[in-house]
Amino acid sequence: MAASVAEILLQSHAGEIDLLPALPSKYPTGSVRGLRARGGYEVDIYWKEGKLEKAVIKADRTKKDGFVSVRYRDMVKSIKFVKGKTVTLNSFLE
Repeated sequence: MAASVAEILLQSHAGEIDLLPALPSKYPTGSVRGLRARGGYEVDIYWKEGKLEKAVIKADRTKKDGFVSVRYRDMVKSIKFVKGKTVTLNSFLE
């Protein structure tokens, strides 16, 4: 059950982190902390009225610095991550 809930909030595969890919309308506002994304990333997500407010992604277990594609809805941006550092993104992935 917990894995299913995590999958509606965060998916990661093929070098991409997908934020809120299947957020149900019955959870319009909320947050989640400490989700794990493939490649060694810890992700906290905050949303309001069904829209991403903020995502905090820490490259805490990555093996090397590098770019990762981050997706939210129809937007995809290549974000540079440095091992041990945190990146905070808004709904425009900025």
